[in-house]
Amino acid sequence: MIVLYLIIGVLLAGIGGAFPGASNIAVISAAAKGRQRQGHQIAYGAGLGEISLAFLALSYSMFVADFLKMNPWIKVLFVGVFLIVGTLFLFKQQLPKRKKKSSESGSFSTRLLQGYLLAAINPPVLLFWLVAVALVNSNYVELSAMLDLSSLLFFFFGVFLGKVGILMIYGSTGKRLASKETKKRRKVCMHTLIGIALIGIAVVQALRLWII
Repeated sequence: MIVLYLIIGVLLAGIGGAFPGASNIAVISAAAKGRQRQGHQIAYGAGLGEISLAFLALSYSMFVADFLKMNPWIKVLFVGVFLIVGTLFLFKQQLPKRKKKSSESGSFSTRLLQGYLLAAINPPVLLFWLVAVALVNSNYVELSAMLDLSSLLFFFFGVFLGKVGILMIYGSTGKRLASKETKKRRKVCMHTLIGIALIGIAVVQALRLWII
């Protein structure tokens, strides 16, 4: 039975992580620049961040849902941040060039923290987890913080595997893209794609806020 919770964790994290997000973009960007190892380290941090979201959904699903309903400004803030960051990526080529203090100088713990924050501070994915946990709990098997420790551990391990696995797939896609482009063209293309993706995420979220 506990293996079932492992499978559920992998499936839910895989589905949630399949949609473009900040951690996906960071891993693709690292892979496209030939920094596959850095992308993996970001992915590991994102896996831990996904566990945090799953834990919140299990423990405080009702509280968190009520909090987000009472504080819609959090969703608006999310839209604003992604619009700004996406715009910066689109116009990055026009910004003054700085001496490259390569991100390769960053430590493993820094990239792990980066991945964790990109995954954990993600209101849409938290909402996904709240809905997913509610659906599984009411239609399939019990999925709550009241489960025995072994079931919870298997579930969270599945969440980690699912998130890291989907990010590795994104990373391999980024690597293939990189090998097909010249260095300069690749750089411009990746910045443009990242900017468009971030702005697209913000627009979709804004439409959801407006319609709902």
